[in-house]
Amino acid sequence: MSTDEVRIEPGNPADPAFARLHEALDRELGELYPADSIYSVEPDKLDAPGCCLLLGRNVEGEAVACGALRRLSDDQAEIKRMYVVPKYRGQALGRRILESLEARAAAFGYKSLRLETGERQPAAIGLYRSFGYVQIPCYNEYAYDPHSLCFEKKLTNELPPRESV
Repeated sequence: MSTDEVRIEPGNPADPAFARLHEALDRELGELYPADSIYSVEPDKLDAPGCCLLLGRNVEGEAVACGALRRLSDDQAEIKRMYVVPKYRGQALGRRILESLEARAAAFGYKSLRLETGERQPAAIGLYRSFGYVQIPCYNEYAYDPHSLCFEKKLTNELPPRESV
């Protein structure tokens, strides 16, 4: 199966398909971390101004990936709920979701993005670092969690220079 056949589209946080992905992510995280180290997000928090949810849907319409933006301030948002179902992993679908989230964040006018991931998720850490996210001190609810790693990326909201003809 090819992730080229997966389309990335805006999602509704109340969609049962997102609920299934949300629960699957929490189950996987529950195998790696204690319950107090799993930082979910209430779906209705993703339906607020400056927030968005993206779903990756295969050709059958099944949601196989997700990612979200949660507003932290006028200038900053947080990446939340990045997840790709296991049989779709390793095919750059996470990269496509993250690219789309970054583009939406820039369109919202955010200057930076933050995220939290866990120390036992090397694939996620590698993805974020490959996109230019740098590790920062943990913030907000993650500040005292020994399993949390936090990252940030400054966004440039400028258009790339045009090539001369």
